[in-house]
Amino acid sequence: MKRLFILFIALFIVSGVTYSQKREPGKVKTLVIDPGHGGDKPGAIGKQCQEKELTLSIAKKFGKLVEDNYPDVKVIYTRKTDVDVALSERANIANRAKADLFISIHINSHPTSVPVGMETYVMGLSRSRANMEVAKKENADILLEKGYKDNNDYKGFDPNSPESYVMFAMYQNAYINKSLNFAQFTQDQYKSAIKTTNRGVKQAEFFVLYKTAMPAVLTEVGFISNPTEEAYMMSDEGQATIAVCLLNAFANYKAQEEATAKPKKLEIDLPGYGKNKGKKTTPQVDAVADSTENTQTQQEDAVAETTPATQEEDKPQTNVEFPEKNVPPSIAPFRQEEPEIQTVVRKDEVVVDGVTYRVQFLTSEKALNEGAKEFKGVTGYQEYKQDGVYRYTMGNEKTVSKAKYLQSELRKKGFKDAFVIAFYNGKRISLQEARELQEQEQ
Repeated sequence: MKRLFILFIALFIVSGVTYSQKREPGKVKTLVIDPGHGGDKPGAIGKQCQEKELTLSIAKKFGKLVEDNYPDVKVIYTRKTDVDVALSERANIANRAKADLFISIHINSHPTSVPVGMETYVMGLSRSRANMEVAKKENADILLEKGYKDNNDYKGFDPNSPESYVMFAMYQNAYINKSLNFAQFTQDQYKSAIKTTNRGVKQAEFFVLYKTAMPAVLTEVGFISNPTEEAYMMSDEGQATIAVCLLNAFANYKAQEEATAKPKKLEIDLPGYGKNKGKKTTPQVDAVADSTENTQTQQEDAVAETTPATQEEDKPQTNVEFPEKNVPPSIAPFRQEEPEIQTVVRKDEVVVDGVTYRVQFLTSEKALNEGAKEFKGVTGYQEYKQDGVYRYTMGNEKTVSKAKYLQSELRKKGFKDAFVIAFYNGKRISLQEARELQEQEQ
């Protein structure tokens, strides 16, 4: 019995979720900034750039502003270059540093180019399927990590398995109110500085937030799938404005936590902002190879959720506002022309037995008839239904490289979020499982 008690205490201490950190009460002295994705994990892919590039650039600008205005605050990055950092390690970096605040920066995506706007998440149970899908998309980076099944931090967690998310129901977050406060400060800044859809403060099961032992948020600063927002986020003006929003949110949060006044004037020296604001140009981004394992993105609401996630009465409230048009007035100068759509040609042999790779290019809440306009002329597709959603795929390839070729062709057709998935004898499996099965066959 004594051994069981000691084991229980040890597991409680090393879990890294609810233990108490030895940090100075009421002080915000260590900030960890987490640029989402990196290395072999590009995140969401737009027409001109990848999520990992935008998050890193915005994170560095935000960190510089904090260092310029708060020399007493230690700023730590989970990555400062284009490298792969495991989701568990990102949280561990913050926990080892005994951080007072953790901010993870991400870019949103959608199968269509319609949705726009910014939203900020705290750890909690999803209030809608759309919130869950955002979390699943970000958590799916785990599957791209070598040996993730042997990582004790994950404890068998599978981002694509609904059963795995049951563990979050037992989650107790000692920092939920502080996380909600910072999230609300962030959304308030977005609302005042960037005239786009305010998608609100939400809760979802993000693994990186689940493992952090301090106030923590994950913010989605725009949709890379919307050409106008992608161009805005690539520009000096857009990145600087987002970074300044995060700085002001941090300043408000720090002042509240420490019961001090916010600085009367913040020093802001960034290209594209204030006195440095010049032409609204979109800088060039070096081409980067597409990811072979873009994670599953399901169809959410056509524009955005009509109501925010309901919070308890003593927690910050937020409203979702919709602009009159899909293109926000302040971002309108960055409007991009849609590329010419090309036809997809398929001549590969169809293989069903064993491991095969397909490209999922379209989802719908209702079954689509052959020749429907949503297919944009694509024929020869397969249909399967999962979680009440109809999913449409192309191909039955024996290699990822062939599937990637089909993926590129479908993207030319206009399905910019087409991604590779795997099957075994007709049953959907993860890409990691497909790799392992093929290794066993060799």
